[in-house]
Amino acid sequence: MDRRHFLRSTVALTATMPFSSIGAQLLQTHEASTDPITVLLVDTDRTTRAINRGIYGQFLEHINHSVEDGLFAEQIRGAGFEGKDFEAFWTPTSDGGQVELVDSSFQNSTKAVRMHLQNGRVSISQKRIFLERGIDYDGFLWVKQEEGSPHLSLHVFSSENKPIATVLLNLKQGEWHRVPFHFTSTVHDTQASIELTATGRGSLLLDFVSLARADVRRNGMFRPDLLKALQDLKPAFIRWPGGSFASTYRWKEGIGPYEARGYHPNVFWGGYSDYYGFGTDEFLKLCKTVGAEPLITLKAQNTSEAEVQYALEWVHYMNDPPTTEWGKVRAANGHVEPHNVRLLQIDNEPMNNGFTAESYAAIVNIFGPRLREVAPNAKIIACGQKRSNDMDWSETVIDLAGANFDLLGCHNYEYEPANFETAIGRIRNYLEKLRDYIRTSKHPHLEIGVLEWSLQHTYDWRAGLHAAGSLMMYEELGPELTMTCPALLMRNTTDDPTWTAAIYHDHVTWFPGGGYPISKLFQEHFAERLVATAKGSFQSINDNASLIDKISTAIPKGWNPGSVDALVTASTNWKRIIVKAVNYEGRANTVLVRLKGKNAPTSATVTLHRISKEMMTTASIDHPDAFNPVTTKPEYTRDLSLPLPPYSVALLEIHSLT
Repeated sequence: MDRRHFLRSTVALTATMPFSSIGAQLLQTHEASTDPITVLLVDTDRTTRAINRGIYGQFLEHINHSVEDGLFAEQIRGAGFEGKDFEAFWTPTSDGGQVELVDSSFQNSTKAVRMHLQNGRVSISQKRIFLERGIDYDGFLWVKQEEGSPHLSLHVFSSENKPIATVLLNLKQGEWHRVPFHFTSTVHDTQASIELTATGRGSLLLDFVSLARADVRRNGMFRPDLLKALQDLKPAFIRWPGGSFASTYRWKEGIGPYEARGYHPNVFWGGYSDYYGFGTDEFLKLCKTVGAEPLITLKAQNTSEAEVQYALEWVHYMNDPPTTEWGKVRAANGHVEPHNVRLLQIDNEPMNNGFTAESYAAIVNIFGPRLREVAPNAKIIACGQKRSNDMDWSETVIDLAGANFDLLGCHNYEYEPANFETAIGRIRNYLEKLRDYIRTSKHPHLEIGVLEWSLQHTYDWRAGLHAAGSLMMYEELGPELTMTCPALLMRNTTDDPTWTAAIYHDHVTWFPGGGYPISKLFQEHFAERLVATAKGSFQSINDNASLIDKISTAIPKGWNPGSVDALVTASTNWKRIIVKAVNYEGRANTVLVRLKGKNAPTSATVTLHRISKEMMTTASIDHPDAFNPVTTKPEYTRDLSLPLPPYSVALLEIHSLT
């Protein structure tokens, strides 16, 4: 951005006015400094523009144990012994008997564990169980006695192999049956173990073992600390189940009784075990719990009637009344009332699966009208470009299929961490081009979404600086840009942590990536009207008050367009004015804010939240508070000086008392 662009973005918002005495004192203090300045002139009499809260969405993909061994609070890994799970997660022992993995036809399972005894003792055990002192745990397993009358019990041991609990399991003769258990932990232990032990004579089959906190199981099977971390982000919507995962997701195998669901290794993201315990109803309960609107990404890999019908039946399951075919199925699964899902996306990144823009547009032209028939109030989302230099993809989809969707969902990643600031300008450029193309197309009603974005390959503070600049850019690019969600939301620390996520967790606790505190801070202080913006900084002079008074003719020196982004938003009633700023540089900058107009408060409280870290700073399991903001209460005046230390993000909230 050049000098003229900067002056246009500020001068248009105000007429000059003298500084108040308090403001002058603040500026006098700054005048002794050589720190560059950014000027925000805020005229509260000007027309403002709406900002859609949908900019603050989140994206929950089944990737890198974000859900399985993550948000979904099942403690048992390899619950159904499928694939290589028995070898990977269970340890068999035998004395006077035998333990073996055998073929089985239980529910959707193909494998079970046989325990065969000749007056002996056999067991299977699993480590890395997290227990909290005084907490009740419950679970179940499925058993089939084949011969004899062996005894089966559950044993819980501490990491020091000391007994915590023993539960005798009541078995029945005959077919497969569900055997429940419960116990209360007397210790806090992050590396406890469980053991299923059979004694006596005979043989039995075991399948699908489950263990969780009893209160968590009653409330949706969401891990409490990760649920709280998500709740604190206050997402406007959550996109699920992917991502690339959505293109292979079999929704019908993720409903109904937990133990009867399908087993599907996550083929896109490492092949790890997934028993679909977190399915449609769990996701929709999660959205209700955190107050977010659900966005469902539908599998749409071809235009066959079977493919279309599979997607439509999913919508019927979620939205139909309980008197219909799929509404009855949902009601039988414990959810009588329709979920009323209103955000539906037609697959994800089709270019990854060999589609051209033309062939994907053909899919949209088939799916779009059919989705409108079954969900007339839904917003239909098509896939836009995933690279900023691929405008042709988006333009082709708009031209060929724009009549059959409502929002074009693009993806904006920056893969080189060093470009944490410059990438924002690159992305802004293509989004402005896309916005302008839509305005002049045959489909000017189309909205834009950025449904995956972040600084990738790092989770340090550069990701936070990038997130701050990105979110301010998205707020500025309305009203056409209405939805965004960063990627990724959660990632287990056992997976490659260099791929950016907001939340990194092990099986016990979590820590934030660099972008998390920014999303949280900006959403907590969201205001719905765009008031003013500024970009870049320039050399301070001896009389900054005079500079601002004469901004219409001032010639800034030392102009640096890549140093600072700043933005002002306000509530509709002007009771709250929010100033957000990010300093991308390794030197201090200062934002000078002047408020004027009849809506500028005469009396107000001011709260400043600021995070300033070295670029490479990271949080960790041992140091989760690395990015906590520092909060202060400056004195209010209509002329405010907002210091920005090196590599910092600041948010100033002015709350009117008049």
